[in-house]
Amino acid sequence: MIRRILSIAANTFRETIRNKILYAILAFALFVIGMTFFLADLSVGDFARIIADVGLASIHVFGVIMAVFLGINLVSNEVDRKTIYIILSKPVRRFEFIFGKTLGLSVTLLFTTLAMATVLFLVHLSYRYGGRAEVGIFIASAGIYMELVLLTCLASLFSTFTTPVLSAIFTLSLFLVGHLTNYLYVLGEQSKVDAVRWGSRFLFYLLPNLENFNWKNEVAYGGLKSFSILGWAAGYLVCYAACVLCLSCLLFARKDFK
Repeated sequence: MIRRILSIAANTFRETIRNKILYAILAFALFVIGMTFFLADLSVGDFARIIADVGLASIHVFGVIMAVFLGINLVSNEVDRKTIYIILSKPVRRFEFIFGKTLGLSVTLLFTTLAMATVLFLVHLSYRYGGRAEVGIFIASAGIYMELVLLTCLASLFSTFTTPVLSAIFTLSLFLVGHLTNYLYVLGEQSKVDAVRWGSRFLFYLLPNLENFNWKNEVAYGGLKSFSILGWAAGYLVCYAACVLCLSCLLFARKDFK
């Protein structure tokens, strides 16, 4: 089973790194991150903080674009090219296909996120002219990567039962809502109606809380000091992603390709 999942993941990785649109997005992202060096000179305030803030925001935005663009096509591409029939005709279970596809795309996002984070780290370090390296850039980028993995799982879920366009809409909607769940919970708790309070609590635990992976402000303002913050976020990612992938496998197992 593990061997088949890794085989599908390796094939997915090879397919995604050959995607010219991925390279176009990555090249533009690296260009924007590099331009933060000159943007800081045109700004007023802590220049190093501006570089970290704008750079991490760029990694976040372009990473989400990559994750959504590639994730919504995980299943639909195989169906359109009719290769899904060849894959499933072999001794490959449907859940192995979903896990392999998601794993392969996650590896691709790992390399793209690492590339963007490295460029930002070098830009930040060069601006300080040999000053203290900001390791927090890699910590915040790790949080961004974990968020991208979760978005990939959500995109794969939607791709099992709907079109790529709707998958993109649903995934982006959850991305936006996922950064507002804390505010929705606080507002719900302030209500005097029990149904509203319980409803806000239900949505808080049902919807992804992407703020668990957001440490950009802490890095920009020097409040992020330790890698230990990754532990809780990784645990949340594993639990939530496992539930999403199990639901994806369930829906994909019931999908009729005839």
